Amino acid sequence: MVFPQGLLHFEVNTGRTSALIWVSCSSSNPGLQILSYGLFGSNLPSELIEKTTFLDDGEVKRLKGLLGGSG
Repeated sequence: MVFPQGLLHFEVNTGRTSALIWVSCSSSNPGLQILSYGLFGSNLPSELIEKTTFLDDGEVKRLKGLLGGSG
């Protein structure tokens, strides 16, 4: 699989045995974005986050308060 730069992705092992993954990056410093900080620690509008995460307004604001987000 090839993931474009900046595209959020994840893998899930649905099998009953251990899985092995092999990763190759195009840079020696590929970077890392932790999803919870990317969403709730940002200044993205709360309405946008509510629609993409299916959380209600109160929960989004609570998480933004915990992780330093605004908006």
